[in-house]
Amino acid sequence: MKRRPVLLGLVCLVVAIALGACRAGNPPRPAASAPGISIDPTAFVHPTVMLEGKITVGPYVYIDAGSILTGNITVGHHTLIRCNVTIRGKVTIGSYTHIYDNVNIEGGRPAKPTGGSLAEVADQAIIGDHCWINHGAIMHGTQIADGGAVGLNATADYNTHIGKNAILANGSATRVDMVICDACLFEGVPAVLKRKDLTEAGRAEYFGVSPLAWTTFEGDRQEVKAKQRMGR
Repeated sequence: MKRRPVLLGLVCLVVAIALGACRAGNPPRPAASAPGISIDPTAFVHPTVMLEGKITVGPYVYIDAGSILTGNITVGHHTLIRCNVTIRGKVTIGSYTHIYDNVNIEGGRPAKPTGGSLAEVADQAIIGDHCWINHGAIMHGTQIADGGAVGLNATADYNTHIGKNAILANGSATRVDMVICDACLFEGVPAVLKRKDLTEAGRAEYFGVSPLAWTTFEGDRQEVKAKQRMGR
């Protein structure tokens, strides 16, 4: 009978520590201490995020509620991953990149003939810096150069290459091995070239906001908030 008050006291202490951490902006992250998981102290990872495998998260990253990262995944610095994003397999994500709600990214196919794959070499899921991947997009083994953008509910099939500052338009879809050239807008199902020589002003006109300006602004704001959480 005498042990119950002691146990109750310990439980209350643990809860108090957890609540204090949450109020301070640093929610408990049990997965962060698992083998293979490396999260920079300045990064914010919501407590409902699931992490499994070899996961590296860089400085001032923000990963929002309900997202799942499983596999061999590297995230650069100042990147934003919003709610319910699924990232699976071997995936590299750059810095100051935005990935919005309900996006699905997977590593792609192995080299043939494994599993009937027709890929000459294994697909690579590589997303550059200042990229913009909008709500509901799906990408299989896709490479996106710096500043590349994928619109709302767009689909990039295996081994799609999206060039620097290029756009795959809202609701559009690529075929396997499709290449979207630098600074071009591709639209449709399957996507076809609609516009060349996109400037940042043209990209801002399409999205209603400059992807470069917004990813920079939000990334810098994440850094400010992280420093505030940490009392710096």
